Amino acid sequence: MKNISSNFFENNNIFKNHLLRRVSVLLVITMLVLTISHVYNIKNLEAQAQALHEKETRSKEIYVDGEFIGELRNEENFDEVVFEIKENLQFKEGMDVKILNDIDIVDSHAEDGELTGKISILNKFRGKLKYDVVAYGIEVDGEIIGELPSKEMAEQLIEDIKAPYYEMTKNSDDVEIELAQEVNIKEIQAHKDDLNNYNELLYYIQKGTTVEKTHVVENGENSWTIASKYGISVSELISANPDVNINLIHPGDELSLIVPKPYIGIRTKEVAVYEQKVSYETEYEKVSWLYNDEYQTKRNGEYGVVEVKAEIIKENGVEISRNVIEESTIEEPVAEVLYNGVKEPPPKKGTGYFNNPLPTGYISSRYGPRWSGFHHGIDIASSTGTPIKAADGGVVIYAGWYGDYGYLVEIDHGGGFTTRYAHCNQLYVSVGEKVYQGKTIATVGNTGYSTGPHVHFEVRKYGTTMNPSAYIGTQYN
Repeated sequence: MKNISSNFFENNNIFKNHLLRRVSVLLVITMLVLTISHVYNIKNLEAQAQALHEKETRSKEIYVDGEFIGELRNEENFDEVVFEIKENLQFKEGMDVKILNDIDIVDSHAEDGELTGKISILNKFRGKLKYDVVAYGIEVDGEIIGELPSKEMAEQLIEDIKAPYYEMTKNSDDVEIELAQEVNIKEIQAHKDDLNNYNELLYYIQKGTTVEKTHVVENGENSWTIASKYGISVSELISANPDVNINLIHPGDELSLIVPKPYIGIRTKEVAVYEQKVSYETEYEKVSWLYNDEYQTKRNGEYGVVEVKAEIIKENGVEISRNVIEESTIEEPVAEVLYNGVKEPPPKKGTGYFNNPLPTGYISSRYGPRWSGFHHGIDIASSTGTPIKAADGGVVIYAGWYGDYGYLVEIDHGGGFTTRYAHCNQLYVSVGEKVYQGKTIATVGNTGYSTGPHVHFEVRKYGTTMNPSAYIGTQYN
């Protein structure tokens, strides 16, 4: 029994000791785990605090054109600075602007006390500010030819370029008006001093130049005299004044003399219905009482009339094509009947050729209808006292005062031809005197019914006035 009891107690002690050791180990492990956990929690809290601080101190360093101007908490603060500056500029300039400075925003960290005040950054930025205005360029075939402050103004300018052509075609049906070039309105940057004045740009685009040159119509002038005076053609004068009916000008009207070479051309296409004259034929009856180069009217011819429907295309007011769609006859023409003589004309007295009696002058009024009635000669203008030459050889049949003609010389050249030289200042020949071609017979004056120094030159055949321009330099007999 003793051994059994002894063994029991011995084994029980062993068990207890083993159990104590296990408990001790567990307690140590538990303490270790608690210690580690505490340390971890402390470090985790420190890390969280550091992360929070890193986040809360994030900032933006602002550089303008490479120079540091301050530091802000976030980019939105700087956006507010830029917005305020831009708003003030746009109010000042009256148009959109674009800031040109090179702006860099760099990530950084700063405590609240290290940040720059928004007003300080605003002032520093203003001191370095560079900007252009946002403009709208008129682009023609890829080239900017003008700049305006708003898109609305640019669009209105295009309409104002078209406006005269709407007026010109207002009485036509089925009208198309289009630009002859590729034209775009393009948003661009520009310096405010480079923007164009609206009216000056409109004139420049329409004329192709900024030069202005005008003429005020005077009494006795017409499109021919004005065009001749300035060395341009009547069609060029028409082009220079697209909104003027050049055949209905009056004293006091102002005409442009700048023949346009527009940067933006206007092409118009219209369907027009109009009446058109049809030429009549001429028939001749031979008679014995007239010379063979002399004619008298037995019956006047009458033009026929047709109604025409046509498509007309013009560029800058000048017709470039006309396509007749249909025609219908309203009146048939009536033939003209002329008597023509069979007698040989009298012999000529000169060379048979007429020269310009005033070669240093210029034609100021042509033969034919004009505002004051029919003009029976041509006016050649020059300064008072300029020599007037005999257009051909012949005999002087008049030399003296002749009513509205003023001082007049008339020469008989034979063959039924005479010439007259009117409004003279001084006469150097007398009746009955024989003159040769080129002889000085008088000087330019302003006598009689005249609006300025010139010679009124007439060519008459059997007493009927002819167009002198058709005879100068050609054989007349």
